[in-house]
Amino acid sequence: MRKHAASNPFAQKRELITVEDVVNSRLVADPLHKLDCCVISDGGAACVVTSAERAADLPNAAVYVLGGAHASTHQMNLSAMADLTVTGAAQCGPLAFRRAGITPADVDVAQLYDSFTITVLLTVEDLGFCAKGEGGAFVEDDGLGLAGRLPTNTDGGGLSACHPGMRGMFLIVESVRQLRGECGETQVPGAAIAVAHGTGGMLSASATLVLGRDAP
Repeated sequence: MRKHAASNPFAQKRELITVEDVVNSRLVADPLHKLDCCVISDGGAACVVTSAERAADLPNAAVYVLGGAHASTHQMNLSAMADLTVTGAAQCGPLAFRRAGITPADVDVAQLYDSFTITVLLTVEDLGFCAKGEGGAFVEDDGLGLAGRLPTNTDGGGLSACHPGMRGMFLIVESVRQLRGECGETQVPGAAIAVAHGTGGMLSASATLVLGRDAP
């Protein structure tokens, strides 16, 4: 995330960091350290949703909603979770993919809500990009980098770019920019399918949106 943020002139945190920097930063809630936690920002985003017909003559290329789903799993508190390692992404992710007619292997770029580093690992697993318990190995060796297994949070994410509260809007905006080829140094070549996944509450609400460059 920080490597991507370094190429984003609007990112709040752009200086590169190492694994050692993260584990040596102040402990917040064991095992999470300060650099495992999202930044706090001002800012805002907007999305325009209309029909394909109305979008046909707009100056910017349309991006298509291929599928979506949401899930609520428990009352607000984390103590109400049936399993701390399973989020609502395990429910709404596969459903959104089925509605879009895709599999995780078809996804070119992902924008995943990253309130904490663990949120990304849980989401990658629950969306089916890897098996449960294999998230750590999946993200190793720049697995979420631009040339990795799943290019993720190409603007730097909530851990580095911005987190003004409604981070989910930025996931959609960055997905659209990727599919339009507007991301400059952090553009994923040939990106045709993007997934935006947001997590709300205390990991109690989840939503997955599948966007495509081409009309379904």
